[in-house]
Amino acid sequence: MRIAILDYENAVPSSVAGPADILAAMARTAPLLTGSPVSVRFEIDFVKEKDGQLWRKAMGTAVPTKLPKEEVYDLVIVPAMESDKILPVVQQERRLIDWLRQQHLQRAELASICVGAFLLGATGLLNGKVATTHWLFADRFRALYPEVEVQDDKIIVDQGSIYTCGGAFSFTTFMMYLVEKFCGHEAAIITSKILMINMHQQPQDAFSIFRLQHDHTDDVIGKAQQFIEKNYADAISVEALAAQYNMSIRHFIRRFEQATGNTPLAYLQRVRIEAAKKMLESSREGVEQIAFRCGYEDMSFFRKIFKRYVAMTPKAYKEKYGQNGLRLVTAGMAS
Repeated sequence: MRIAILDYENAVPSSVAGPADILAAMARTAPLLTGSPVSVRFEIDFVKEKDGQLWRKAMGTAVPTKLPKEEVYDLVIVPAMESDKILPVVQQERRLIDWLRQQHLQRAELASICVGAFLLGATGLLNGKVATTHWLFADRFRALYPEVEVQDDKIIVDQGSIYTCGGAFSFTTFMMYLVEKFCGHEAAIITSKILMINMHQQPQDAFSIFRLQHDHTDDVIGKAQQFIEKNYADAISVEALAAQYNMSIRHFIRRFEQATGNTPLAYLQRVRIEAAKKMLESSREGVEQIAFRCGYEDMSFFRKIFKRYVAMTPKAYKEKYGQNGLRLVTAGMAS
């Protein structure tokens, strides 16, 4: 299987070398357990543009050679770029963008890592399709590529011959997914165990942070948001908020959603859940106490809402990110 990994200027080094290292490690170590080589042999090139010409360098070699125009790969991987260089990369790498489009037209499959999706989006090949990218840059992606449906709660989105994955270091899980797709489930399990990489991790919701949505010009709604953010632990009703700002309930909901992208109730829940996450991370209080402090009296409802937005239960979140969880990790390192 012929694989190209783009190695453009400002690409994140780990997402260039990492996928290649995983595939090479699988080829070296899997036979130690199975007694036979993996079913697919990988040939990996690193491809970059220089002086208007595309160059390739085979993995394990030092000298690049010109990439023949007729060369077609089975899979092209687009690594992440430095997050403050997204637009410059998209503007500068027109030659690679055209080449990606040509490769796909010639049946190559394409895969992007994290904000590498911006480079893939520039090809137009994602228009009318579903994709993911890092949750922190999802809104920017939507603004730049409005014809793409972004599902930023997903770690991996598979569109048949185009794949996208979320955060930069999720490429490890992503490569396990591709190994399973191209080499089979058994090979993926073996590789996962040897390299100690989890398969099919939880959605990006478990990692995302709700950002307060004040990037609008509606001053009245901004005041309503500030009231919610300050008083989220209290009983707040949409009816009372609408009356407080002299609007009908329907008009208030419509105006709030237009400004923030959320209904008032959804905004309240997200503010509460974000506060609960911070308390679960830093407080020694129990889950029930934290739920109460965040305005929830019904524990089953709190668990339901928390899992909806975070993709795990409050207890699981506390065990993973709370102080006890950190102490367990530290103790394991010390031993």
